[in-house]
Amino acid sequence: MKIGDAIAWGLNRVVKLFGNILSAVARCCYKVKPGRVVCWAYNYKQYGCNPRYLSEYLIEHYPDIEVVWIFRRGVDTSAVDNRIRCVRFRTWEYMKMMASAEFLVTNSRTDPWHAYWHKRPEQKYLMLWHGGAALKRVERDVESKLGFSYVQKAKCDSKVCDLMISGCRANTELIKRSFWYSGEILEEGIPRNDIFFDTEAHARLRERITKQYNLAAESRIVLYAPTFRRSGSIEPYRIDWQRVIPTLEKMLGGSVTLFLRLHPNLIGKTDTSELRNHPAVIDLTRYPDMQELMCVSDLLVTDYSSSMFDYAMLRRPCVLFATDLEEYDRGYYYDFSELPFPLARNNEQLISLITGFDHERYHQRLESFLTERLGLKERGVAAKMLAEWIDRNRIG
Repeated sequence: MKIGDAIAWGLNRVVKLFGNILSAVARCCYKVKPGRVVCWAYNYKQYGCNPRYLSEYLIEHYPDIEVVWIFRRGVDTSAVDNRIRCVRFRTWEYMKMMASAEFLVTNSRTDPWHAYWHKRPEQKYLMLWHGGAALKRVERDVESKLGFSYVQKAKCDSKVCDLMISGCRANTELIKRSFWYSGEILEEGIPRNDIFFDTEAHARLRERITKQYNLAAESRIVLYAPTFRRSGSIEPYRIDWQRVIPTLEKMLGGSVTLFLRLHPNLIGKTDTSELRNHPAVIDLTRYPDMQELMCVSDLLVTDYSSSMFDYAMLRRPCVLFATDLEEYDRGYYYDFSELPFPLARNNEQLISLITGFDHERYHQRLESFLTERLGLKERGVAAKMLAEWIDRNRIG
């Protein structure tokens, strides 16, 4: 290790030690406050996913519950309802909220040493995860690829977790088998998917987003949302939009706007200008809510992302574009031949697939897969059922 790296490592350890000492002080100074719910998502970087949809249900239906959100410095909080209190990560106010929350809610693994939080006996911790059904192998199923520190963090996280959630039989089985978790699983859906069952919300979102990006009301919207590669390479994402977009326009019956939604891990790290080399392409990687983009889209193009299973609830066309099927290093839970989503391995196949897309066969295969293979339980009431669980488990 270089001297500079060693100094940085040492300073980081000192900062974390000091933060955890302050956290202990906060636990001595503040009692757990009944009805206080503290949330964060994607490592305090976004207001979204399951914690967001749960929060918005709580403030509408449980006015006696206080909802607090934690954010890093610089995060855009303009979408946060003014009834929700926003607190900056790693401040004294943050220490206070974490020490006094009755319920702590997140969508990803939390490292107590990093977060300056150590669960108290009166607290309940809900780890809602950031996906439902999965194509890529996760957690224990790829333990050798995750690294020692993540595995230890995941095991500790599951040990203190009081509740996880699931939207289908397949995901419930996955949690039991691979998340180092033996606690309660609420199999009533995941809150971020409730919006797929609200057609009135779809119309409102469509109107707002088309105006926001100056699109014609009759525009057909295609969402391209590939997942992340460890290498950070954008090579697998290259689609020849000059040839593909006219084909999409014939399929969808109108002019197409392409919403590009890359994985958040690429933000600020990779030059993606080459992927925006067509006037119809709009980069919405920083758009805060993926679910909203799916609701306004007429078609989804992805690769290995679990968004395909979320989007399936809309019963709209989804196609897969994956040029690195053999090289992708996570492994899969399903053979691509059993998925209802047609697969293209290159641009020629993608054009051919779109040209010959069989809507009737697609919907038949989709319904069979959702019912028989996944055992789908989603019905648009996940936030409600989760809020009721919180209400039942309040202090007193």
